[in-house]
Amino acid sequence: MAKVVLKTFEREQLPLVEPWFHDADTQRWLGGPEWPREMLDLTDLPLGTFRGKTQTDRHRWLAWQGRCPVGYIDCGTFDRFTEWEGGENGRGVIDTLPLPTASLGYVIRPELRHQGYGAAMLDIVTRAPELHEIRLFVAGVDRRNAASIGCLLKAGYQPLNDQPDWEGMVYYARLRTARDATNGYSSSS
Repeated sequence: MAKVVLKTFEREQLPLVEPWFHDADTQRWLGGPEWPREMLDLTDLPLGTFRGKTQTDRHRWLAWQGRCPVGYIDCGTFDRFTEWEGGENGRGVIDTLPLPTASLGYVIRPELRHQGYGAAMLDIVTRAPELHEIRLFVAGVDRRNAASIGCLLKAGYQPLNDQPDWEGMVYYARLRTARDATNGYSSSS
């Protein structure tokens, strides 16, 4: 596979990405075609708190191989990682990892799945200069989403807890390593 490059996702690129969200698997695991537009709409809103952690920034990238967009990553950064118990009798924050954290959501162009693009994106994002202060990269995955779990494992992410949370999600994480800080990064704005 040729090198994957991350480039900042711009509003005029919505027509490239929105069709990916008509795919049944994408809708099942992430959301419908309005999702990338809603993420862009957050850009100008103030940062806030979410489930016991303070948001520090927002990033969105398209992954490219040559001139072909192959995937999308949405990334919110936070002052820490929290395990949250919601629902009717939820207790709120039940555990904390006090590390600057990137919370990732991603999708691969449907016709290009199972070719290594997801693992490549999840690996390269750990070296993004915009995320230099981040120590922990986390993605929550429904325990039934075998393809995404395989992608995360291939990229060096491991489950923080094998038991799903109150929403049925298992969180996979990767710590930033010295290798991440020194290896090359392919990105452009």
